[in-house]
Amino acid sequence: MQTNTVVELALLDVTAKKDSQPDPADAQSFCDPAQDLKQEKAGHCLKYGTLETRQFAMDGSFSLFPDAPAGQFWGWWSKQQSGADGAFSAPPRLTVNFVQPHSSAGITLHFYPPTMDWASKVDICWYSDTGDMLERKQYTPNAVDYFCAANVSGWTRLELTFLATSRPGRYVKLTALDYGTRLTFSGEDVVSAHLLEEVDLLSSEISINTLDLELYDQAGLFSLLNPEGVASSLQQQQQITVWEEVRPSPAEPVSRPCMGVFYLDSWDNPDGTLASFSAVDAVGLLDKEPFEGGLYDRRALDVCIFIFEGTDVSWSLADCYHDQHIKGWLPQCSRREALQQLAFALGAVVDCSRGKHVRIYPPAVTASKYIGSDRKFMGSPVSQLPQVTGAWVTAHQYRQEDAQEELYKADLQPGIYRVDLSDPASWLNASGAELQESSINHAVLKVAQAGTVTLTGYKYKDVQTVYRRQASDLSASVPSNLRKVEQATLVDPSRGDAVAQRILNQSKNRLEQTFQMVLGTERLADMLVVENQSGSSLRGTIRRMEIDLTGGFLADVTVVGQQMASGTDIRYAGEFFAGEKG
Repeated sequence: MQTNTVVELALLDVTAKKDSQPDPADAQSFCDPAQDLKQEKAGHCLKYGTLETRQFAMDGSFSLFPDAPAGQFWGWWSKQQSGADGAFSAPPRLTVNFVQPHSSAGITLHFYPPTMDWASKVDICWYSDTGDMLERKQYTPNAVDYFCAANVSGWTRLELTFLATSRPGRYVKLTALDYGTRLTFSGEDVVSAHLLEEVDLLSSEISINTLDLELYDQAGLFSLLNPEGVASSLQQQQQITVWEEVRPSPAEPVSRPCMGVFYLDSWDNPDGTLASFSAVDAVGLLDKEPFEGGLYDRRALDVCIFIFEGTDVSWSLADCYHDQHIKGWLPQCSRREALQQLAFALGAVVDCSRGKHVRIYPPAVTASKYIGSDRKFMGSPVSQLPQVTGAWVTAHQYRQEDAQEELYKADLQPGIYRVDLSDPASWLNASGAELQESSINHAVLKVAQAGTVTLTGYKYKDVQTVYRRQASDLSASVPSNLRKVEQATLVDPSRGDAVAQRILNQSKNRLEQTFQMVLGTERLADMLVVENQSGSSLRGTIRRMEIDLTGGFLADVTVVGQQMASGTDIRYAGEFFAGEKG
């Protein structure tokens, strides 16, 4: 089997696109650059025939230009056409303003793929917030996608002046701007690439999948001492996408599965020729995003929307959970913590492996894949997890108190203060200050004159009920090992007993087997049947995968489950086709 690891590092200013304000002054009236040029990627472009010079070929590949073009994706089209020599007599200009200062290794211009048109000469100026020109360079693009290299920091305005087009008598058609570039590494340039994927089927915790990457940097791109390098453009949360090209045999085609999308967390260039990177998945992004929390009495889908609202993280919630009723409270926390509380209450698995999409779905109940002893390397120890003798789950019900209480009191100087509440409260009132903003979990107070400030409101009492489930058929020698859940604040009394039973059901999966194998299509949280050389079989779920992409596509896999009954024909277990064996 031949393998090759491919890594794409998006060296983009991660906040510039959202902060950008493209000026439509020199654009066609049907264009909306303020919307189109802020998209993460260019929208779909149709091949329209226009009145440009020698453009509308009568070969059936062009569509007629619409009578009402406004409202669809165009990007930025110049009002003027270039002259007979491709140059503009009055060059069109695109100005992009930004609220915050930004830095990048340059600008990537994406022109018009349907007709392979681009601007062949572009002048770009970078300006600071004081109006000073930081850099000015002229470029001669020779392709639809072209990187204009320039390490510039602290710019708040860009001016792109288009001087000529690649063909005479054409408009400039710009479909996207990237504030930086994308670098691709493969083969021997990828020294090592290790993925760690983990999942908790109860969602007692939502794991962050990680990537540890080492690249051969012969050119010194990532060296801090290289003024032409890109080290100064590295930023946290820049996207790293990893693929693995796999050819099982010379006679078979190459497959190229995506092994994950990660976001840069830390980096180092210790000796000038090796650059190391550590990155996290989208759950890692949610871990750094604060969430205001709230008191909920609504559908699970609505709560999920609140948790992800305002982030760039894509997600999906399985249909079976959409209309489940969620009742409870979330304190101020990270979005990852909020999602864990919701998933635990629902009994859902949260997984972001092999992509950038956070999936919230039910755990598998039937095996979908078979791992024969011929696919595992020698040495696959089986251990037994401690037996859980009972599950105690505290359910929470929040009831508003009848009387107002003092929530906060302090002597404050003039200014604006945020007060975070340890318990939920509503109908807030402030004396000695103006209540500018409030929620169930916080208040913002504006103090105009020094003095005592008091915040009052109606607290919510947490009425708790403990649901207890005991494991059956326990021998007297088994020591007590209770699993207690006390802070699951979205578990209300209607869910308490079911959650306790769910914990006991999962605790029956006590056999843990770790083995190394050449990875196939197996994924985190898949349920497998694993055959051992002794002839016994384990039926369980993948809880952990540590994958060495550059070391032969090997995976150290941890499966937790139960031994299959002796004599079970695993080929006809009613869970997968016999043809999957081997």
